[in-house]
Formats: sequence, structure tokens, C-alpha cells
Amino acid sequence: MFTAKNKQGDYFTATQANISHLKAKQDSFLCPACGEELILKCGDIKLPHFAHKQGARCRFSSEGETRKHLLGKKELCRWLLYQGFEVKLESFLQAIHRQADLLVDGQYAVEFQCSTIPTSQLLERTNDYLSERFIPVWLLGQDIIKNKFSYAFSNFQQCFIRKSEELGYYLLFFQPEKRRIECIHHLVHAGSKYFFGERLLLPLTLPLSEMKQKMRAAKGGKQKKYQPHHREIERERLCYYYAKYKSRSHFMQELYHSGFSLYHLPLQVGVQLSKQFLVHTAPVEWQFSLWIHFFDRLEAGESFAYKAIAERFRACVVPLKVLGFHEEEAEELLKEYLLYLEEKEILVEISSGNYRLLRKMKWRQTPQIFS
Repeated sequence: MFTAKNKQGDYFTATQANISHLKAKQDSFLCPACGEELILKCGDIKLPHFAHKQGARCRFSSEGETRKHLLGKKELCRWLLYQGFEVKLESFLQAIHRQADLLVDGQYAVEFQCSTIPTSQLLERTNDYLSERFIPVWLLGQDIIKNKFSYAFSNFQQCFIRKSEELGYYLLFFQPEKRRIECIHHLVHAGSKYFFGERLLLPLTLPLSEMKQKMRAAKGGKQKKYQPHHREIERERLCYYYAKYKSRSHFMQELYHSGFSLYHLPLQVGVQLSKQFLVHTAPVEWQFSLWIHFFDRLEAGESFAYKAIAERFRACVVPLKVLGFHEEEAEELLKEYLLYLEEKEILVEISSGNYRLLRKMKWRQTPQIFS
């Protein structure tokens, strides 16, 4: 941590410029959170900072805090101060017993998250800030893997995906060593942990207002769509994967007891969609559930309400816990699937929130490999 206080309640910030001044002081440095004595550290690897003594139980202890995290907090603080914002570094909020990396203008709790922690902890900290009317701002501090065609996001990193009208689904991450924020926007799920997206660089030489302008002006590329002639090949791969790795899963047991084989399911079951990342449940599993428990019980020409199928959808998926989304965000995936079924002339929307089944999705009785 960079901040400490003395017994009189005066606060100090450790910087390269004032390290000699702090060393000369006779006062003890205390932790603003737990009140335990701190040690002033100024080695060659890490930035000057305060640390708890070995064995301290304070959960805000800076031991184990990486240089990247320390540098990130310092760079963000400097960038915001230069723009005239009121910034408190490592502000301890007594009411909720939380320490924000930065408290900006008394209302924004900025967290620069470098380490992977349970999603439940992210949500708990977010809710704590909201309970005291602070607006939490999470900024990812991990490197993103990029290959020739796509980006790879871990499950933890996907929790930081946000959404806006201009950027679609997007992810922000901060690189303090390069003094820039990167924005990967107009994300399209490509399956598993892979995403297509556009990249926007936002150096800290820009003020926040200009960064926002650039983000509002960002344009997305053409989203990749399913090509119908790929469906047979994908079904073959899907069968191989489930036979090898998930032959004893609950889904395969349900499929077997229902009298179906994976290969002969309708081609409209198991479709990978651009918003699939919004749920943990595999496409073939939740789409099979919708088919067997909803669509297959309707006859061609029958109508149904969105509310009815949404209820079934919620029962068969596990939504991704994302920091900036409402609980209903996962239903954007269902809406995308209904649009897909409209394109395939399976159903049609007859009025807002009401649909009619045009034809039934059929179990493929006879193999049609590469036909």
C-alpha cells in the first residue's frame, strides 16, 4: 500500500520523491484499516510502499501485492489528478470495511484487479460499494491472450465484460507499464473461451473526456454469422466431444432416456451464437431442453408468448455472473436464438412478444453426412 498514518491521524503517501523525508521521520507508520504498525519499503524491484510486518492478519496487507498492481494504482491516480479530479489513494471506507484502490470525487470506487479471485468476492465487493452509494468501477489488470483471429478470455476475465450502445459488448483492461487502457469492443463469442472483437488503444496521454469520445466513435466490424453448410461438420465434432469427454453427463443421460442420439437431433439444436458467453450452459444442452420441453410440444400454427419460453430458458441455463449486467441480460441469448429460428423459418413473431410456430424442428431419422 502507498498510504499510512501516524498516531496523530496524519496521512502519508510513499513516493520516489519523498522517500528520504519519510525515512527521516521518527513517527511510527500505522495501517489506516487495522491500526497495526507498517514498514516502509523502497527496494529496487517494487515501488516505494508501506507493508505490514510478517504475520499480520490485516486483509489489506500489501505483502504479495505485485509491482504491476502498485504501479497501476499510482499511474491511474496521477492521470486523474492531472485532470482535476479529487482522488484518494487506497481510501479505507470504515462503514463497509473496504479499501478502494482509488476513491474519485467522493463517489467512484475504482478497483484495479490484477489477481484472479472468486466471482462471488467481486460481486460481494460491488454490492458493498453500492450499499453506501459508491459507484464501483472495475478495471482488469491481466494480460489478454491474442492469436491471429481471436482473443482468449478466461472465465474470470469474462466477468469484466460490459455493454454499451456504441461499443456493444466490450472489455477494458489497463496496462500500467505501457500507460494505456485497451478496449476490445463489439465482442462476438466464437465458442469456448474465444471471442472476435475490435481493438482500441487509449493512452493515458489522453484525458478521460477524449477517451470517451473515441469509445463513442468506435465502429465494429461485420459480425461473423453461421454458414448453413458448416452445420453437418459441427455436428460430427459435437458428437465426438460428448462421446469422449461427457458420455456420463446429466445431459447425455437425459438424451439417452428420451430416446434420442446426439447426431440425429435437429440441426437447429446446438447452434453456437454470438452471445453464448452470457450463460455457462452449452448450446446443445439448453437448446435441446427448449426443443424437447417446449417447441416439440407445439403443433405447426400454434402461438406462444415470449414470457412462456423465457421461463423455460431460465430454468435450463446457468447465467454468467457479470459485474455490469442485470439478471435479465442472459435473455439476450434467447432473443438471438429466436431470431435465428425466424431466419430458418421455424417460427415468426406475429406481434410484440408473441410468436407462431411455422414448422416443427425434426429429429433427423436418416444420416445425411456432408449432404
